[in-house]
This record gives sequence, structure tokens and C-alpha cells, in this order.
Amino acid sequence: MAPPTPYKWFFETTTPVEGHFHAITRTLFSQATPFQQLEIMETASYGKCLVLDGRIQSSVADDFIYHETLVHPALILHPRPETALVIGGGEGATLR
Repeated sequence: MAPPTPYKWFFETTTPVEGHFHAITRTLFSQATPFQQLEIMETASYGKCLVLDGRIQSSVADDFIYHETLVHPALILHPRPETALVIGGGEGATLR
């Protein structure tokens, strides 16, 4: 049996029959809004994470992967991309 850890654990359901445990080092914010349960947690593996209704939306460690895949196809197709218009960019991370 593994020794106890100092972490609290957050379980994220990924499919109806699977999920993933995240070690939480601290919860920075947690509040129910009129639209969803909003949490900002710091995880041992991914750093700070935005969690909505129990699902991780973005994290410091790998957030760039999602946003790079949104931007690069358009940048590659244009011969000289100098400016860009981002519509529906969510929390604004795509603008970075």
C-alpha cells in the first residue's frame, strides 16, 4: 500500500467509464456562479488550472498546445501574417 500523500485529489471524468486524478497543492478560488461551478486550483503536474463544472478548461503547463493549434493553420496559409483578429477567444489566452 502506498504511503499517504500531503495532496488533496481532484478526479476529472473524461468519459463515462474513465477519468484522471490530479494532485491538488492548493485551491485558489471556488465559487458557484449562476452558470457553473468555477474553481481555480494549483496542481502538482500542470500548475494553475481553470476548472468549470469539474472539467479542466486550461492550465499553465499545457495551455499553449490548444491555442497554438487554433492559430497556426491561419498563419501558415497567409503569406505575410502581421495582424490577426480572434473572434470567440474565450478567456483571451489565444491572443498571447
